[in-house]
Amino acid sequence: MDIALRATQWDYKKLISVAASLSFEDYVSAFITFALVLTIPTSAILFLNWLDSSVPVGLYPPAGCRKLGLYWKSNLDDQFKAARKQASLTVKALLIYPVKSCAPVELAKAEVVRTGLRYDRQFTFAQLVSSQPQKNADGKDEVEHKWKFITQREFPLLAKVRTEIWIPEPDIDGYHPNLPYVRSKGAVVVSFPFSPDWSLLSFQGLKNLASILSAKLLAFDLKAEPESSFTLPYDPTPDRIQEKNYTAEKMQIWKEYHSFLNVGPEIPETSLAQLKYFLGVRNPFTLFRIDTRNYREVFRNAPVKADVDHQPIVAMQDAYPLHIIGLSSVREVEAKLPEKEARQLDSRRFRANIIVSGTTPFAEDKWARIRIGSGKTISDIGKELDPIPRFNEYHLSCRTARCKLPNIDPATGDRSPNEPYVSMTKYRRIDEGAQPYPCLGMQSVPMWDAGLGVGEEGEEEEEEQGLSGWVSAGDLVEVLEETEGHFYIKQ
Repeated sequence: MDIALRATQWDYKKLISVAASLSFEDYVSAFITFALVLTIPTSAILFLNWLDSSVPVGLYPPAGCRKLGLYWKSNLDDQFKAARKQASLTVKALLIYPVKSCAPVELAKAEVVRTGLRYDRQFTFAQLVSSQPQKNADGKDEVEHKWKFITQREFPLLAKVRTEIWIPEPDIDGYHPNLPYVRSKGAVVVSFPFSPDWSLLSFQGLKNLASILSAKLLAFDLKAEPESSFTLPYDPTPDRIQEKNYTAEKMQIWKEYHSFLNVGPEIPETSLAQLKYFLGVRNPFTLFRIDTRNYREVFRNAPVKADVDHQPIVAMQDAYPLHIIGLSSVREVEAKLPEKEARQLDSRRFRANIIVSGTTPFAEDKWARIRIGSGKTISDIGKELDPIPRFNEYHLSCRTARCKLPNIDPATGDRSPNEPYVSMTKYRRIDEGAQPYPCLGMQSVPMWDAGLGVGEEGEEEEEEQGLSGWVSAGDLVEVLEETEGHFYIKQ
């Protein structure tokens, strides 16, 4: 050990001596040499990766569209800081989940329609499941096959599947009303991590290696992976449905069987196989979209048609159009974690649409009716309509019964076996109707002044009749009515 120590000390002193003897020109030469050594292979890696771009030319970005959402700073960047005293309640953040159980898209402002926030949970992935063999009347074994939606509960890596919403934008170069994605009211881009097999013995293997290395270089993260992506129309036209041979099929969401559009034919077979592998799905696998002519009606705790002039509807949501939660409630759940499980809880674990700041912990438990708005006119945020104050009312239908999905870290897809679910069962089993589940957050329905049936045109009718509204981050939240009588009705 002494010999090794003396050798290390000698090498250290020798290194200092050599460094001191070098001239300025020597240092410049060494720097240039290092830069070349680093730059040449890096450039080669990026060039090879460019050659093997996973998104075909012309599909991204979707022609005639602009990307929806925040580009830089998130309104949740400071969610872990100590809450400042607020004179009023405000909207902290707005989130939509275009594909159910996948990563959210954060918005600065959102249009409120009867199904919740526009673009929210319009799609869901599903797998084909088979029953155990059952004897029929002839004594023969029969097996039932049915499509069933999937979530992070079974496939936690859905948390790392990113979605983008692109909407038609007449002011951008190249816009034309007959462009495919303009006609379909926009596009959805789905991306997910996927590292292809690589080899030094083939050109394709080298390109795959280049894509892996370039992902790490560009992200300055050794854990970063390249992504695979595919693009599909947001609301496909009848011509597109016929061209791609969509089928209307029954799919199960919880206890409900409903007819949806199977848009799987839009996804390239390679992309679908890669996504199955990434998620760990073994059964037949596809993507469904809500049929806008056939939304799912909501009953249970929702307001009745006689009160709101229409029966509330949803697309792929579990039960109700909107989910609202107080940021202070999330922080309180975090504070009550056991010491050995202590961590920062990202509010996105709870997959709310509207996150409210300025409340006391769990204040939303008693909300029955709220108003959200800023006093600005609709024309102030891009709608050329009558200058009316921009306020919308919401019916707080029931509390949100919680499963173990919030145990999944939305950034990594890693699942904790216990928290925060186990802790919440000790103090958040507050609704007799939701037993044995804990509750956090509120399920909500937008309120309108005029009637609208479930028609064939769906969202277009809402716009024509003035039934859509707007909500923005920073809007004021006013509690109009509270109740002690919330009682969760199960499906």
